Amino acid sequence: MKVLFKNYKELLEERLNHKTLLSIGEDSIRYDFFLALLKTYNLKPYQIEIEVALNPNCFIPNLNEKSKRNEKPMIDLVLNTPSLKICAEFGLFRQNSNKDGTIDKTKRTVKMINDMIRASLHSEFEANKSFFICVADKKMLGHKMRNNFIGKFPSDYIISNDFIKHQLQQRTNKFDHRFLAVFSPLNKNIKSRVVYNEELKAINIKEETRLIIWETTLDK
Repeated sequence: MKVLFKNYKELLEERLNHKTLLSIGEDSIRYDFFLALLKTYNLKPYQIEIEVALNPNCFIPNLNEKSKRNEKPMIDLVLNTPSLKICAEFGLFRQNSNKDGTIDKTKRTVKMINDMIRASLHSEFEANKSFFICVADKKMLGHKMRNNFIGKFPSDYIISNDFIKHQLQQRTNKFDHRFLAVFSPLNKNIKSRVVYNEELKAINIKEETRLIIWETTLDK
């Protein structure tokens, strides 16, 4: 998949030659990956799906008697062809409009862990590769949570029940319990391995900004 990631990086850099990172949203990050898939594998647009309902085995629905609708939590992107089966969640971690201000880095890390859990479970039940794909600037790079479970951002991570239990006792603890209800009883770890980590270079990038891609799997 090296060619795919290279093509994706080039598309992001082309966008950032025309737009600042602050002026684009996470949807643009998804859209360029969509285009990279088309370009790399000569796919048809209909073969790539955006905002797809997660496999129902990934979560236990909330018991809400007032709602008559089935819960359908989504995953950002799915490709399911005979030769390539992947799912992906995306993140955009950057400074806000106040260049000298701070951002809630731990909140963003927990968001990433949530996405890795969702993608890994979907991958387990759908038998595909799962990724967390992120563009992050200097504000986020090097952040370390105050525990010994998770290394600096970005690095390889092992997401364990012990880490989840620890974080649930902290102030920043917004995990989706529907997915924890499936993940925790498995008594497995999620291994998130960095498979791509390259600096983005473009006219409108003034501070270090990187494209980071993790492949996530449930530890057998």
